[in-house]
Amino acid sequence: MSSHKRDWKEKEKQIEKFSLDEKLRTLNSKDLYDMVQNLMEKNPEVRRLALEWIKGRIAEEKETFINDELLMEYWEKARDIMSEFHEYGGGPRDEEYKAYEWLEKISELIEEGNISTKAKLEFLDEAFEEYDLDSPFEDELTDIFFDLCQTKKEWKYLVGKLEDRSSSWRKELVMEIQRNYLQDDEAYLKERMGKLHYGSDYWDLVDFYVEKGDAQKALETAEQGILKGEGSLKDLFQFLFNHFAQKRDTANLERITQTAITRKTEEKFMLDKLFEYYKTQNDYEKAKETLTKALEYVQYGDYYEEYRRMKEFLKASDWKQIEPKILKEAQEKNIYNYLKICLDKNMKETVLQTILNPPKNRWYAINFDEFAEKLKEDFPEKIIEYYWQKARSNIPGGNRKTYQVAAKYLAKAKHVYTELLKDETRWKQLFSELKTEFKNRPAFLQEVEKL
Repeated sequence: MSSHKRDWKEKEKQIEKFSLDEKLRTLNSKDLYDMVQNLMEKNPEVRRLALEWIKGRIAEEKETFINDELLMEYWEKARDIMSEFHEYGGGPRDEEYKAYEWLEKISELIEEGNISTKAKLEFLDEAFEEYDLDSPFEDELTDIFFDLCQTKKEWKYLVGKLEDRSSSWRKELVMEIQRNYLQDDEAYLKERMGKLHYGSDYWDLVDFYVEKGDAQKALETAEQGILKGEGSLKDLFQFLFNHFAQKRDTANLERITQTAITRKTEEKFMLDKLFEYYKTQNDYEKAKETLTKALEYVQYGDYYEEYRRMKEFLKASDWKQIEPKILKEAQEKNIYNYLKICLDKNMKETVLQTILNPPKNRWYAINFDEFAEKLKEDFPEKIIEYYWQKARSNIPGGNRKTYQVAAKYLAKAKHVYTELLKDETRWKQLFSELKTEFKNRPAFLQEVEKL
């Protein structure tokens, strides 16, 4: 045996004799301390792992100190990734997921509790350096801030950090804290009164007054909101409507409904509510008038539901006059609803002709499969034609995805041939011809081979 092999054999024997576990057991506390310090200097990850190890083995009253340290350790990991995202204008998806994982660990630590106020404020200082850069992780950080703060001191500190940079969103957060966590009504009202622009702003103030039991202030604010607010005013109108309906104050119900019409917002919503109110008052004429008016604001909405509601409510003579109008509007503005109405009226031929020959350049995005399914037993040959058209349109110039769509329609055609018409021979003939026509498209043939 060569000397080289003898040396290697000897080393193997020495390795077998050496046990790291046994060696560690022989080290005294100073040696172990020195070893851990050395490892931490070489690899910062060791510090976090050491903290997590110690965390499960210490007395509960000392846990705060460990959680304080872990909070900042986890934040360092998340911030390193976030900083790279800012520097390079984004980053790999897997890195983004890692950042979320570290933020999730922070959330779990916060939920566990035992974090000192000092550590929380230090964390807020460092986290806001990232937050102030309009971080893509802004929503997650906001949630963490709100979960983190518990005491009045902590909430006030968060308010101060938010107020360092002015923005509409930050003002909303500050007001939420003042109202819900600091119970500082004076500060909240001062901020809110200076920011009443959208309907949601007015609604927030209405909700505040309701919570405080000041019904008069709530009503006054809602009235201002429906006149001055921008954006959605639905909550404000609903609040006022419910108030006046409870008092059976018809004049005010009509007034605020007219306000909705004048301001061109929530018209249909308010007319529908007014119609239901008149129904409860057994005022047929007013209800009919409101229902007819509401039809003007359906636009591209659900004509089918409107059709059913009118048919159910109106007297036969009134329905006879209004039905042609709603049919015409549905046909012009919402073909899907129109065909649903036609099926209700048993106008199956009309539905069939429409799905086979839809008007050019219109409703191209509408999927008529639902109607084909309902008509296949009455018009099996014609529905095969429909499915065949849909299948063939997805083959020329197609790809794997469109071939799969074509295969779906061919399967439907096969079902009609074999299950409804009991004509499997005809199916096999046409399907064979189709495969021959597209024999140079192996991907297509592969998608339909099970047929």
